[in-house]
Amino acid sequence: MPRFAAVPGLHVALFAGLFALLGPAAAHAEDLLPAVPPSPVEGVWLTAELSEMTIAPCAEGLCGTISKIVLPERYKAQYGAGLDAVDPLSFTDVNNKDPALRSRPILGLTILTLRPTDQPALFEGEIYNPEDGNIYQGSVEALATGEIRLKGCVLYVLCQDQLWQRAPAPPQEAELPAQ
Repeated sequence: MPRFAAVPGLHVALFAGLFALLGPAAAHAEDLLPAVPPSPVEGVWLTAELSEMTIAPCAEGLCGTISKIVLPERYKAQYGAGLDAVDPLSFTDVNNKDPALRSRPILGLTILTLRPTDQPALFEGEIYNPEDGNIYQGSVEALATGEIRLKGCVLYVLCQDQLWQRAPAPPQEAELPAQ
């Protein structure tokens, strides 16, 4: 078997020749690769309380961030109708166990960190619950109904789950004809 390292610069010359041979196609090699389809859980989802969660790729796998806050009726009943006037940007992570994180905004907060499993519709990971400040082991599963099931567990024994619906696509703005 030839040893290219024995000839200084030969590997550089081989790669340079390869790129010259491929020409412009080498600059766009990623265009030649098959597109990876998005995960069935990616997208914007309506939670049980009608807030929106956006699940998208991140360094850890898939991450879910709070992208719209809708106050649950139980909070409106507890704190009064004036709660609707409060700017959602002012809600912070007041229940976090780490006092240094209690001033971070809830809007945009990552609460899901998911990794794929050997089942294409199932992802497992951690779920942060800003209502109690705890992190739970959990999963998100894409269902045949088009919903996803979020399941969080304490010690893999005490579990709760929620069904989330895919959020409707925002309405398309009509384009004005060119004049």
